[in-house]
Amino acid sequence: MRTLFTGLLVSYFAFVFNHYLVSRFGNWVIVYIIPISEEFLKTGFYYLLGGKLITIHLIFGFIEGIFDFVDNKIAAFAAILSHLLFAYITLFIWTITDKLLLAILVSALVHSIWNYLIGRIIV
Repeated sequence: MRTLFTGLLVSYFAFVFNHYLVSRFGNWVIVYIIPISEEFLKTGFYYLLGGKLITIHLIFGFIEGIFDFVDNKIAAFAAILSHLLFAYITLFIWTITDKLLLAILVSALVHSIWNYLIGRIIV
């Protein structure tokens, strides 16, 4: 239950914050700012509130996918898979280095590259 709560809470905060960032600064934040904030939110809330890291990222991806589904079914599926990938990257880097901040930053970098590429392919 903690995992579900954490995943839903992170999704809510990210949705509100992302909406603010895009409306205030434009779409460039989708590549350069939002990946950092999302990875810090997902893993940070996991660290503070507990739950299962992989599942929290998956819940987040699923909720993002629900919003994407209306406009693009491929983007919806990609949201789920990509956030699952970011979770495994975070867990892998954290496990081999024992440095949570490094793990979040590497995952955010991959997320940023992903958003850049997916924006070119799908949009």
